[in-house]
Amino acid sequence: MTDSTKDVHQKFAEVLEALGTNAYQLSKRVGLNSPDKYYKIEKGQVKPSFDTLAEIVALYPQVNVNYYFKDGVPMLEGPMASQQTTPHNTNLAALRIKHLEQRVAMLEAQNQELTAQLFGQ
Repeated sequence: MTDSTKDVHQKFAEVLEALGTNAYQLSKRVGLNSPDKYYKIEKGQVKPSFDTLAEIVALYPQVNVNYYFKDGVPMLEGPMASQQTTPHNTNLAALRIKHLEQRVAMLEAQNQELTAQLFGQ
């Protein structure tokens, strides 16, 4: 199976396997009482949020965050993978900015909706 035919759930499971960890161990490492969040991602029941992927990259900096979003990029960076010409932190920062912009737009829309409901009564 090539990267282009893998969905984010399969890639998530592969990353855990490559790191030598599992949903339970990851949940304990991030301080969760239950591994359900990660099990559901692995099983394809829910998609991982950007924040979840960012948690993994923060704990395991060798994980190439682009692996989740793009086809044909290596899963791991640094000595465990081929050298990259684009710095990982730059890509992660750009993704975080995009994610935050989307959240701000969503919150602004919700604010307008709630304001309309409040003053419309």
